[in-house]
Amino acid sequence: MKRDTSQQTLITAVFEASNAALDRLTHLVPDIDRDRCEYALATLLLEEAWVVGR
Repeated sequence: MKRDTSQQTLITAVFEASNAALDRLTHLVPDIDRDRCEYALATLLLEEAWVVGR
């Protein structure tokens, strides 16, 4: 199976993962700022993907 490693695909997957994580997190912390947390999680995941891809 060939993996599609285009930047757009990676960014989309990262934001989907961070959004899913936030859905679960908001049950624990309902007052959380979703936009800031989504950006922070996406940034972390993109950095991890960059390190793994090096």
